[in-house]
Amino acid sequence: MTLASDIQARLDQFSNLSRIARDITLPLFADPKGIENKAEGAAYDPVTQADIDAEDALRAFIRKTFPDDSIEGEERPDYIGTNAFSWTLDPIDGTRAFVAGVPVWSTLIAVSHDSRPVLGMIDLPALDTKYMGRTDNEERRSWVERPAHPKNNLSTRQCPEIRDGILGCTAPFGMFRPGELAAFKIIGAGTKFMRLGLDALGYGLLAEGRMDIIVEAGMKPCDVRALIPIVEAAGGKLTNWEGGSAADGGRVVAVGDAGLLPEIYTYLGRALDD
Repeated sequence: MTLASDIQARLDQFSNLSRIARDITLPLFADPKGIENKAEGAAYDPVTQADIDAEDALRAFIRKTFPDDSIEGEERPDYIGTNAFSWTLDPIDGTRAFVAGVPVWSTLIAVSHDSRPVLGMIDLPALDTKYMGRTDNEERRSWVERPAHPKNNLSTRQCPEIRDGILGCTAPFGMFRPGELAAFKIIGAGTKFMRLGLDALGYGLLAEGRMDIIVEAGMKPCDVRALIPIVEAAGGKLTNWEGGSAADGGRVVAVGDAGLLPEIYTYLGRALDD
């Protein structure tokens, strides 16, 4: 098999993985159970029974279907495979939204080859919406699946000036340190307006041409790897604050128009030593 066909074989299973996760997460979203705080001290980092059960089910399917692939996840130890493919799972991205009854939580699934994300899915079960992306030498495409409009291709919009942009961030007062927050406020003051609390949905909207800039920090690999193929196949860019790869998380910035990045990096650079 060629690399392209190997990637396609994994993409072909995303619908099954979506169904497996939804069968677990949607009933528990309607009636949450087993909510615990896995953070120490005064911090709050919730995990639910849905997180754990969904990840276990996803891992079991992947291990059976692609036994040589590696698997990284939010809740369980890494499984080290024997080939160049690796899955990254976040069974519920936006657990706070899940606990609060806000329907923007999602299941994030990424496939990387030689450590480079080539497939990504943001599955929003409560909204019955899936954002998908593929970026490899054979195909570069991003699309959204909704019941009324299956597989509409995505494209970011042109936005050459920050003043014309819509800015997103999930929780600036929770994820930024003081210097980072100051840089975010400078960027935000120069945009048209901002929307908060969207979790991964914001990146899907950016790929769809509805938003223009997202600035976040404290991201884990499982938070960001699925987003990269979706944003970049739609014509955007998703990097760390220094302009390098965001695949390992940390402080990230996504834009629909890459021409915005030099100015944004200037503002973010003021916080890099914070």
